Amino acid sequence: MAEGSTPISDATIDVLVVGGGTAGATVAGILARDTDLRVLLLEAGPDYGPLSAGRWPADLLEARCLPGSHGWGYSGLAHPSHDTPTSFDRARVIGGCSAHNGCVALLGHRRDYDHWAELGNTGWDWESVAPAFERAKRGLRVRLVDDAEVTPYQRAFVEGAVAAGIPRVLDLNDPDDVSAVAPSPVNIHDGRRWNAALGYLDPVRERPNLTVVGRALVDRVEVRAGRAVAVQAIVAGERRRFPARRVVLAAGAYGSPAVLQRSGIGAVEELGALGIAPVHDLPGVGRRLADHPTVVLEYRGAPELDQTMEEFGGAHWLPDEQTLVKTQSRRCREAFDLHLYAVSNHDRDTGVWRYVVDVSSMAPVSFGSVALTSADPEAAPAIDHGYLSDPEQRDLNVLIDGVEIARRIMGWAGNRRRLAGELQPGPEVGTRDEIAGWVQRRVGIYYHPGCSCRMGPASDPEAVVDTDGKVHGLDGLYVCDASIFPTLMRANTNLPAAMLAEHLAGRIGEL
Repeated sequence: MAEGSTPISDATIDVLVVGGGTAGATVAGILARDTDLRVLLLEAGPDYGPLSAGRWPADLLEARCLPGSHGWGYSGLAHPSHDTPTSFDRARVIGGCSAHNGCVALLGHRRDYDHWAELGNTGWDWESVAPAFERAKRGLRVRLVDDAEVTPYQRAFVEGAVAAGIPRVLDLNDPDDVSAVAPSPVNIHDGRRWNAALGYLDPVRERPNLTVVGRALVDRVEVRAGRAVAVQAIVAGERRRFPARRVVLAAGAYGSPAVLQRSGIGAVEELGALGIAPVHDLPGVGRRLADHPTVVLEYRGAPELDQTMEEFGGAHWLPDEQTLVKTQSRRCREAFDLHLYAVSNHDRDTGVWRYVVDVSSMAPVSFGSVALTSADPEAAPAIDHGYLSDPEQRDLNVLIDGVEIARRIMGWAGNRRRLAGELQPGPEVGTRDEIAGWVQRRVGIYYHPGCSCRMGPASDPEAVVDTDGKVHGLDGLYVCDASIFPTLMRANTNLPAAMLAEHLAGRIGEL
């Protein structure tokens, strides 16, 4: 088989999980731990085994900065006005994006989940999912950041936010807050990025009912008489067939709809155009792709700030990402709809410090799609996030409000002493119309794709799965990842994806 795997007889597979990312590693680990079901996990990227084996690459464990390795290489235009592609990359490795992320572990607001229930998803309101969030926090070793860990730039951002009227809180994971600033809760343990593979697979790696196969690219699911019966995958260059009593797709917001479409599950007319024999007409597959559209303000630091950052880094740890504001635009009527995130990084080759504030619309109303370009499993799908496409321009105006709030924070008197000027958008961009033009030219991704196989009642023409994650109209086939979010939560999607798996694992295991 592949590295990190143990032998398994095809005939004994009870649950086959496609994708070892946050949700996939979590659901596979829970099922192996809590049941006697034979679980097979197929991951397209490498499996580095348990942490104790010492095979994990340093960049995947390093919590101070984002790794640049193990990507799928996805890209696309973030806005029709752009002439160069934006990276939409995801992690191709065991642990998925939990092994790739900035270690931010947020849950959003209770209204996110209450709204899911209002859309017909019974059992997904805040009170129902809150226990699963607590279990996910423990699994990912989520902790609060101590004030002594906060870098000088991040401290300045917090002070500027407080001066702008945003309350300083202890924990950004209060589900009722509508405006707050603090260091982000993080999935960091002993200085390491604590990913879902470490949290959920390592404790059960030695159990005989779990097999993990790395470098196993899943092509499609076989369906017979309305039931999923097997998966076809490319393992070590060879096509293999894995019969299973139940198949769980956890390939992510880009990968899961692509697997379904290659399996003949989706919009019949689109599949036929690619020469794929239709198996099950389900038009919602790949529709309603959502992400949090983002723009980045950039500042030059004054020499004093650069020096204090250098000194801090010599004595403390120095993460790229750390402090965050959640707040309301002038259009927000409930919860909050903005993230403002302070990021700093240092180019060791040039010695230049970069100070930025990411501004993200957290309740987007613009949607896009994921569509196959080929039946080849190695071919990247066409990804269109539909950023800023809502006809009323709500997302655009929320981002404009966010830019204005960021400028108030960074323009506070204390920060004016620390900064040497705004590089982006720059002083020549001042009016709302000018900011709007800049936002459209610069809008990009927050790396939180979801909703492309959304959960909803069968009466919803765009719903793909029911409240148990079961694909509408088919038996034995489930989806358990960020693609089934009915709408995006006001949070980074890593912790919610683990919550999702915690919440669904028991139902998926009921064979």
